[in-house]
Amino acid sequence: MRSDPPRMNSSDAPIRVMRIIARLNVGGPAIHVALLTSGLQGPEFHTTLVTGLIGEQEGDMSYFAHSLGITPIMIPSLGREISPIRDFLTVVALIKLIRAERPHIVHTHTAKAGLVGRVAAFLCGVPVVIHTFHGHVFTGYFGRTKSMLFLWLERLAARLTDVILTISDSLRDELIGYRIAKSDRIRVLPLGLPLNPLTNLTDIRGQFREELGCSTDIPLIGIIGRLVPIKNHALFIEAARHVHEAQPNARFVVVGGGELDEQLRSKVDGIGLGAVIQFTGWRQDLPRIYADLD
Repeated sequence: MRSDPPRMNSSDAPIRVMRIIARLNVGGPAIHVALLTSGLQGPEFHTTLVTGLIGEQEGDMSYFAHSLGITPIMIPSLGREISPIRDFLTVVALIKLIRAERPHIVHTHTAKAGLVGRVAAFLCGVPVVIHTFHGHVFTGYFGRTKSMLFLWLERLAARLTDVILTISDSLRDELIGYRIAKSDRIRVLPLGLPLNPLTNLTDIRGQFREELGCSTDIPLIGIIGRLVPIKNHALFIEAARHVHEAQPNARFVVVGGGELDEQLRSKVDGIGLGAVIQFTGWRQDLPRIYADLD
């Protein structure tokens, strides 16, 4: 276990933060790191965002970082998939970058970046190392053997970490239950997200329904997220079948893309709901969509 980190003083200003995430694919973590990187800039902080490449079937959310004036440093080998050779090269690349940037704090996000980033930071003697769990991959993603491997690796990485952050109390309780680290090393820091675009949707209400050819008097039910197993779109489709039987005029929309796109479309066609469940693919205009969903 790392000892308590040294305190920063005024001579250290601006405090240099290096934020590392595996990739800026569509999802909450990409939004979170972009906002943190943008917010921790100025006289007191200088933050660098380091990321890898997204997968072929993943939606790219780097546009959000760019909209905030952020140009991430790209390490191509830093991605989602586990590969001993690529991961070793990633650690080497991160060590070179850390030595060049000399951050006071390294803050990692997501499992893959959390492992290689914390190893590199430890080897470079970075004063403060932080990792945020946005979720975990111990259940629902892999088989028992692979899940146990990830659990063991997270316990090891936790020993290289000063503070582990979670986004909810329930997630903190789960990590304590999995014995990732002692409870005093795991703290809750809820997400802060810009909600202003969702506070007044009057001017855009009806636009998405018009695009779908769905009148305002018809119930419109949607699910927004990556088309991956953990999101359980199959349950949404099954629920849609039951709702449609009870209320035949209801319409449904699946917003997002991912590895299960073709499989889910086939499932919808197979149960005869192709006319009432529409797939939109990746979208950036989520306020327009939220405005019209019941």
